[in-house]
Amino acid sequence: MKLLSIVALSLALAPLTYATTSDEDLPLDIQVRSNIDRPFKGWGREEAKDHGKVYLLASVTETLLARQLVMPLDENLLIKHLRAELAKRGYREYTPREPPELVLTVLYGRGFLKNPYLKDALYNEMMDPPVSTILAGNPKQLMRQKEYGFEEKLQTANFEKLFIQVNAWAHPDTQPAPPKGKKKKPKRLWQTTMITDDPMHRDLNQFVDKLLSAGSKFFDQEMEDDEAFVRTDLPEGFIEYGDTVILEDDK
Repeated sequence: MKLLSIVALSLALAPLTYATTSDEDLPLDIQVRSNIDRPFKGWGREEAKDHGKVYLLASVTETLLARQLVMPLDENLLIKHLRAELAKRGYREYTPREPPELVLTVLYGRGFLKNPYLKDALYNEMMDPPVSTILAGNPKQLMRQKEYGFEEKLQTANFEKLFIQVNAWAHPDTQPAPPKGKKKKPKRLWQTTMITDDPMHRDLNQFVDKLLSAGSKFFDQEMEDDEAFVRTDLPEGFIEYGDTVILEDDK
């Protein structure tokens, strides 16, 4: 009986144990869109204002679009991470001694969002997915489409998305009284939307913290570009080799 010990063969036949990662450990491409309320005044827009940091979280709601998430979202998980990100950015919840300046509402789900690269085009949001038409008389939109990489961004933004949208509204008590016989209208101060792709195969619960972390730095901030791109770090992997195996060979 001969003993055949071939290191390469033993390593090939030995059991291998691979590190496994859950969806939440995978790298994630995130887009963030953010804008603030700056009404037109004269020949331009008003300067950005301080909107305050004391908030009341009023609602967390799933979008009413027909498409459902692959897994229902744990809204308590979303609230937990949202509060943590708000605190990181200097926001604090109201108390009896400190009344709210902002009313926050959160919308989440999956769907086809308005394309930020088509803001100068005619847009029909009643279609599913929404349809845009670039008018021949709109030179600004035509010039934008000639920019490097613009077409790729435009097409990607047309895909169905997973999203979390945080809206900040002026608290009614901070608004001036309306004209007699009129009701106060809600006034949105800022909006930040955090987005990722592939909603048919991704569980939003796995990515709530990453989406909010990527977007919170843009709360109450105006962006120069149509959207910001954030990619999470790659996970650290490893391979464990099994014990060396010595094979017996009668031949």
